[in-house]
Amino acid sequence: MLRWAATPDQSPFTHRQIAEWCDRFWFAYVEMDAPPEIDALLPVLADVDCQWDLYLVNTYSLEQLQELDLDQVRLPVEWFNEWAQRLGA
Repeated sequence: MLRWAATPDQSPFTHRQIAEWCDRFWFAYVEMDAPPEIDALLPVLADVDCQWDLYLVNTYSLEQLQELDLDQVRLPVEWFNEWAQRLGA
C-alpha cells in the first residue's frame, strides 16, 4: 500500500483510501497480541493515519475541508517512501 501511495498516478488507491486502510488495519490489531511481523507495522500505520489528519487540518481551512474532495488530496510522496523504508519495503 505504501509503495502504491508513493506513485499516486499509477496507484489504484487514493491517499485518503490508503490512510483509511492503515487506520482499519491498525485498529484491528492494536488491542491484541499480534505476531511480531504485524506488530512491527502498527507504528507506521498509525503514523500514516495521523499524518493524513494533521495534513488536512494544517493545510486547509474548515470551509475548504467542508467542500474538498478528499480523494484529490495527496500527501507528499516522500513521506510514503520514508514509511516504506522504515518497514524495509
